[in-house]
Amino acid sequence: MNPNDHGKKPVTIIVNTRSVEWAEKEITYEQAYDLAYPGQLLGDGDTATVEYSRGAGGHGGGSLTAGHGVHVKEGMVFDVYRTTRS
Repeated sequence: MNPNDHGKKPVTIIVNTRSVEWAEKEITYEQAYDLAYPGQLLGDGDTATVEYSRGAGGHGGGSLTAGHGVHVKEGMVFDVYRTTRS
């Protein structure tokens, strides 16, 4: 059983150009980051930007911040950028 399976039919979302099956109604900033950079925690000098497009319900595009999420729909696109302060 897929850990994301909560009885909802999965949709395909795009995270950093890769197709991902997603079965939850929402995706959070943290989940999007983890899909883009699996197992790579953010360090003290690191930041991540999560931007999305092709969103649901009139929310075509925007960005997510830590602790927030957005409803997903088929074909939604997420671009996750990781930056390190030098």
